[in-house]
Amino acid sequence: MRTGLRCGLVAAALVAAGASGMASAADKLLTMPIDKALASEAAKERIDPNTKLLFGFNKLEGATAPTSYKTVKRVRRPVSQVPDAPRPTDEQLCQTVFVQAVQDLQQRAAQAGSNAVVEIRSNWKDDETASETTYVCAKGAAYIGVALKATLVKTGG
Repeated sequence: MRTGLRCGLVAAALVAAGASGMASAADKLLTMPIDKALASEAAKERIDPNTKLLFGFNKLEGATAPTSYKTVKRVRRPVSQVPDAPRPTDEQLCQTVFVQAVQDLQQRAAQAGSNAVVEIRSNWKDDETASETTYVCAKGAAYIGVALKATLVKTGG
């Protein structure tokens, strides 16, 4: 009887481990174009054109008071849709979350007295990716996420 009970418990544990393993499937990393996100309607409403943005490892000559800002992450859980309403695409959700993250960087720069955000790079789960043209957007089972890392600086002009 004890052997049967042990086998049953081991089997139950294996089934539970398998089920939880499926629930925590790895993120799918999407490479998305920066220029398209910055041209979106959300960007036009949220991004401050007076705060300079430089992506990749680009720096500004003569910039002072550099301050690192480690990670900005915006996660959006898609809400249930109204019947017959078009569901946002992954690309649209990535753009929205990216714009929110960039806006947060700009707000942080303003709070620090900076007027530029440079060396902006993706940093999903501490896996850094630097590009002047693309960002990384992570798609999980129930979310879309973007994490950015940057340096906030002051410029003379």
